[in-house]
Amino acid sequence: MTVALVVHRRLAESSYERYEQWQQKVGERIANWPGFLDRQVIRPDPPLQVDWVIVQRFRDVESARGWLQSAERMSLTDEIRSEFIGNDDVHLFTEENTHRAEAASALISSRVAPEDEGAFLDWQRQISAVESRFDGFLGHRIERPVPGVQDDWVVVLSFDTDENLTKWIESPERRELLEAGAAYNDQLTITKASYGFGFWTGNATKMPDPVFKSNLIVLLMLYPVVFLWGYFIGDTLLSGLPFWLSLFIGNVVSTQLLGWLLVPWAFRRLGWWARRDQPLRVHLAGYAIVVACYLLSMAAYAALLALR
Repeated sequence: MTVALVVHRRLAESSYERYEQWQQKVGERIANWPGFLDRQVIRPDPPLQVDWVIVQRFRDVESARGWLQSAERMSLTDEIRSEFIGNDDVHLFTEENTHRAEAASALISSRVAPEDEGAFLDWQRQISAVESRFDGFLGHRIERPVPGVQDDWVVVLSFDTDENLTKWIESPERRELLEAGAAYNDQLTITKASYGFGFWTGNATKMPDPVFKSNLIVLLMLYPVVFLWGYFIGDTLLSGLPFWLSLFIGNVVSTQLLGWLLVPWAFRRLGWWARRDQPLRVHLAGYAIVVACYLLSMAAYAALLALR
């Protein structure tokens, strides 16, 4: 049965060229792997997709897991690891995963000091590699802390059944890994659920649409640009021009400012909220921040008009 190994990975834009060259090298190596069928490398497309997504298809689960836990893959990853921003999200999908509500998941949270983040992520990659060897493994995802909203790192782990999930949680291999990462276990908590991986990662239809959020972020930048341009330039320096020409010039300037500077800056600041796969409290916190910024912008405009 065909299996897809899907990896989400985030990098700084300055690392894109090196990463693409490295992916070519990976493609040459994996092409000869037993059971390998094909692969696709999908570039980021902000704001809807900020991660690189690599989809590798295999003939069966054994082939996919063999590559995932292979020394060759680990060696290749070590070559580019320093370019990663954060974690790798690794998922295995088969035709058997269509009934995702039947899967079992666990949320594992832990408190990590900022100076230990790199070591913590390396440790999580070791855990993910071992997890993949266990029957029923579906995915291992890491959610970073959100300042003021969520102080802990949260690992979302999914297996096809609660039985297989329990086998991993109670396994000697996991105990050894926990001992190796004892520095991160002082406040470790684990919560099991029967909703499946899709629920925790936001695939359920009740989660907010990221396109709607993206539009709200664009509006957050657009409104102050429009009123500041009109107040300081459009109504003064360009007041002698026909309205249609003044409007066109204003639109040219505002779209360039938004496209090249302001909107990318805003998405870097609010990217944690724009993604669909977030807890409800994160969604609500983001909406509260955006609404507050709207109100501040309108109040600032009203104050400027009152000074005239």
